[in-house]
Order: sequence, then structure tokens, then C-alpha cells
Amino acid sequence: MAFLLSFAIYLIPLFHLEAGWLSIGKTLSGIRDASNTSLAWIFAVLILQVSTFLAALWFLTRVNWIRILVFVAAFPVLVVGANLILLWWIPLLMLVERDTAPELGSPEQVCSIPGATVAQVRSGSDLSLVHAGEAWLDTSGGLARSVLTMPGCQLIAMDERFDSTTIDAVAPGGVVLHRQIEGAIAYLDPASNGFATVSKPDGVAYWNPILSDDGQVLVWLDRTASDDGRRTPRLHLRNLSGEEERIIPIRIPGPDQIELMGARSRNGPFTLARFRNAIFEIDQNGEIVRGPVSPDGIYDARWGFVWLNGGWIAWDGYREDGRSRIVWDIPNGRGVRSVPLGQRIDSVTVAANGDLIAVAVSSNLRIGDIQSSVFAFRTDTGEEAYRRRHRVHMRSAVAFLGDEYLAVTEMKANQGTVGVYRMPATD
Repeated sequence: MAFLLSFAIYLIPLFHLEAGWLSIGKTLSGIRDASNTSLAWIFAVLILQVSTFLAALWFLTRVNWIRILVFVAAFPVLVVGANLILLWWIPLLMLVERDTAPELGSPEQVCSIPGATVAQVRSGSDLSLVHAGEAWLDTSGGLARSVLTMPGCQLIAMDERFDSTTIDAVAPGGVVLHRQIEGAIAYLDPASNGFATVSKPDGVAYWNPILSDDGQVLVWLDRTASDDGRRTPRLHLRNLSGEEERIIPIRIPGPDQIELMGARSRNGPFTLARFRNAIFEIDQNGEIVRGPVSPDGIYDARWGFVWLNGGWIAWDGYREDGRSRIVWDIPNGRGVRSVPLGQRIDSVTVAANGDLIAVAVSSNLRIGDIQSSVFAFRTDTGEEAYRRRHRVHMRSAVAFLGDEYLAVTEMKANQGTVGVYRMPATD
């Protein structure tokens, strides 16, 4: 009977949205997907089962009122203890590394913009906004958008032109591709008086165009079935000024899954990703002219990749397990940078000259006291030039504007603030 009662440990409810209702579900998933964390979980559950068996055996060998009261009182203790061990102690032990790097550097603060945060927007894969000295900000508590330009810390409000805050893509000069509330895609060139709706092509169920770096062309990818049943990927280009269209067949072997990441202009080059981790460029004839590049150790480079100065920089914008990484290979230098376990990469930006990479990280767990931080390091030596710590669970964002100005989301007086700093030269 004590042995049978010990299996009640697998029916203990776990009070966590991502853990399931009962411990048996998490245990079975740990057996299926073996890892150090799941093995620790299974070991802890077995220890709890043995403890439950011994307690039940002690209770059943001589049943009396005292033992009944002790056994009943022990049940909530067991439930609470199991939850603390399985949902708190083991994750902190197995999934978190202490980040002991000290704060570093005292760059000059050029300006501060209260009530704003750095917005993460899609702007191609060639650092077009960085070279233009521009960054997009969320203002008015995230209900509006503005463009910050440097030098001079000029803020251009864009809020009156939007019917929602959803932005599909941007280009230098305040050019915007915007998905309106009803789902239609609209295009804004600041030289015009307002948004113009972009017509969806016929026969396309899901349309997800991108904006070229110069803001003049819409580009999207489709796959057309040929006579032999294969689906050939093609790029469609549409001039936004006159809606003239042309098609570029992509001349690559194999049926691999292809995703469009960026387009410099109507004449290319065009950046594509082959699932899951190969990035390359093609010209206006559909021929590969650069790559494929497969960044070492990056889970999926489609979530974080830019071309720069004859090279590239990639990072784990998404990663299922392990340490997130930043990998770079440019004329300035090459290297790999990992963030401690328990942290995720929220934002990455690169100086226009390629000298510095700035990164914002925060905890990827809902438990613990891992501080968020922003740091910048040199691409030639990998040495840090700047680091600041932020409050626990705060998600920051960073954006370089040119070679030296870095915009950082901070929290001051309990509101989001964008601080712009002049980063030290690396010479």
C-alpha cells in the first residue's frame, strides 16, 4: 500500500503556466527530451517518491490519531516543497549562470528623451538606418512612433499618420510600410501627404512583402509550380512610384525552404535564407553572388543577421536551449561572444564602421533575480567598452546611429527613457 501511495507524487499539481497541471506530464516530457535539466527533474521526482513511500510506510505500520494529523499536515508541505524544488530550485541551478561582469565605461550622454523606448523595426539586412543616422522610437507610452536623427538629437513625430502602431518595415528618411487595422498594407513616403494603400497581387493567399533599403521597391517571394511538379522560388519586385513589376527567378539547386530577408534596391543584391541556417545574396539575374554563410553555433540566423564591411554579423534572436551567441566575421576582426545561461538576446546593433557591437540582454526565465544589462564590445579584440546593468526582467533595446552614437532604452522615474550616448573611439 505504501508503494502504491508513493505514486501520488506524480499527481501533485504544479502551479506554473508552462509546466502543465500535474508533475507526471513534466516527468514524461523529460524522459522523451533528455537533457541535464530534465534528468535533474526526474532525479528530484524519484527522491520525492522515495520520501513519500517512507512516510506512507511509517504511517501505515501503526495508524493512530497523531500519525493521521502528521500525515495530513505533511501533504500541503509536500505540494509546496515539490513546486519549489521542481519549478524554482532546479531551473535556477541548471539554467542560470551568474553574470559577474562589472559596469564599465563612462560615455558622454548627448541627450535624453523621456517617455520613449527604442523600437525594433525591420529595415533590411544592410544597416541602412544605422548608416543614415536614424532610429525609430516608441513614444507616448508605446502608442505613437517617432524618428530620432543624429547628430542633433532631432525627433520627428510620426504619430498623426498611423491608425495603429504596427509597422512592417521602414527605410531611411521616414519611409514606412504599414499594416493598417483592417489588414491592408499602406506605404508612406514623407514627401507625400499621407499613406497610400498598396494593392495585393491576385491569387496570393498570404502576402508578406518587404521594403527595399532605399524605400522605393516592394519585394516578396513566391513559389510557382513547374511542369515537373517542383515549386520554383521567384522574387517579385514592384516600384512604389509607378507599381511597375518584374520577376526574378532564383537559380539555386534543391527544394530547400527559402525566406526573403532584405533587398538593397530594385537592382539588388537581395538577401535570402535557406532553412535553417544558410544566408546568401543573389543579383538581379537570380545568381548567388555572396555566401552561403552559415554562422557557427547560431540556432537560426534568420532571426538575427546583417551584412557589414565585406563580412557579416549574426546572433541568436531566438534559441531553444543553451547559451545565446553573437558571431562576427568582418575585416575588423572575427570572433564569438556568448551570454550566460538564463539570459536571452533582446536587441543587437552594430556601429556603421563595424568597430562596436552593442547588445541588450535580459532573463529568459520568470523566476530569479537576473539583472538585465546593455553592453558594447570591440569587434577587433572582443573586449568590452561599455556595460550598464538594468532592473530585473527589464527588456531593453539598442540602436546605433552612425559610427559613434548609441541609443539605449532605460528606465528613469518609473518611465521608459531613451538615452543617447557618444561611444568612445576604438583607435
